[in-house]
Amino acid sequence: MQADHVRLGLGVITHRRPDGLVRLLKSFAGLTVPEGVTCTVLIAENDDVPTVAGQLEALRALVPFDVHLTLETERGIPFARTRVLDMAIAGKFDFLTFVDDDQIVEQDWLGNIYATIAGRQLDLVGGPRPLIPEPGAALSKQNRIILQYIKEAHASMRCKKAAWLGSEKESKIPIYTHNWILRMSTQARLGVRIAERFRYTGGSDTQFYKDVSKGGGLTGWSPDARSIEVWPPERLTFLYLYKRRRDQMTMNYVRAGRRPRLKSVLLLCNRLIVF
Repeated sequence: MQADHVRLGLGVITHRRPDGLVRLLKSFAGLTVPEGVTCTVLIAENDDVPTVAGQLEALRALVPFDVHLTLETERGIPFARTRVLDMAIAGKFDFLTFVDDDQIVEQDWLGNIYATIAGRQLDLVGGPRPLIPEPGAALSKQNRIILQYIKEAHASMRCKKAAWLGSEKESKIPIYTHNWILRMSTQARLGVRIAERFRYTGGSDTQFYKDVSKGGGLTGWSPDARSIEVWPPERLTFLYLYKRRRDQMTMNYVRAGRRPRLKSVLLLCNRLIVF
């Protein structure tokens, strides 16, 4: 693959978040694209009927890249991710990234995550996902407390992962599709796919990372490739964090085929959220 012929797909799945999708594409417009790389935005809308198609020309006007849009009517995140992956395969892209439609990316995000996967000859690379409140939103005292808690949790996790860089532990860092880049030749060689059996439980991206690793793929972490999640005030509450952590724990047990133990339920009170 010649350096001046690198084709990179910016993958996005979306479901009824038109404002978030526009915000994300605007952040794509500010990207510093690595030399020799050509970007194309690959969007899969996950819905019964198309709602984004009527805005396609407006979306294309937001970014200096081609924008391809498709509809995936089979509801569930794994099906939408699969549709984007298939778009990248059909388009013969060299690399595919994923971020979510409630995020924005920093100007140097693509340069950093691409430099990590290309410079280190890795196959799948992830990066951090810090959080900010929705711009202009009025935050309550509870919102500010939760926001500070999450920022401290992120800082602790960043330090932990930074200490693992370059060691055997780096490959143990799970790679999630909220900030992810894949070498497509590795996907073709290993035949790895998005696990659609996780449509209800979540965890299809975790399984993909495990499948790449099991197949001998090299995974790594790009600490400066930041994709930022935007949270509205209604997420920045104790109740939302409780429900989020409860659902995470429940689904972990479901996937493992186990029943929650009393000790695990009690720990829920002390571990509301995991990043």
